[in-house]
Amino acid sequence: MSEADAEVAAIQTIVAALTPLDAEARGRVLSYVFGRLGLRASVSGVASGSPSSPSSEGPVSDRPRTSMDIRSLKEEKQPETAIEMAALVAYYLSEVAGPTEAKSSVDADDLKKYFKQAQFPLPQKLHMTLVHTKNAGYFDSVGGGQYKLNPVGYNLIAYNLPSSKAGEKPSGVRRAKGSRKRPKR
Repeated sequence: MSEADAEVAAIQTIVAALTPLDAEARGRVLSYVFGRLGLRASVSGVASGSPSSPSSEGPVSDRPRTSMDIRSLKEEKQPETAIEMAALVAYYLSEVAGPTEAKSSVDADDLKKYFKQAQFPLPQKLHMTLVHTKNAGYFDSVGGGQYKLNPVGYNLIAYNLPSSKAGEKPSGVRRAKGSRKRPKR
């Protein structure tokens, strides 16, 4: 089993274990696990049921907004691949964008618009970027070419970007678009 397959299996196990629990119990479980494993990401928003948490039941328009544009968010989070950038676009639209832009799912047209606004290179096949982002475990398909950021994608953007290795690639070495080197464990 590859490392990516092992990660997907772990995610599926965790989701299956947490699904029957209510939001508060999920937050307690995740807080304990994060502490036990020495992880720094906080799940206090999940435990408290805050509107900005990805498990919130409230509509996107009820979430508090900041005044950050997509380019500023991209510069802060430093996505390295089109997959990370697609997750960032979905995060931006569901968590950061103002009420006129906010939406809970994304499609190829959204990627085109926001990749351009963020000055991030456009992939050749935007619809395939959505599929690859889903396959990477960051999106759930909601049908009709629409994809929704799931908790794994939310955590990627909120807690794991920028990566600690951002900007440390040797000169002249480039990874294929959509690929991401995983740290050794």
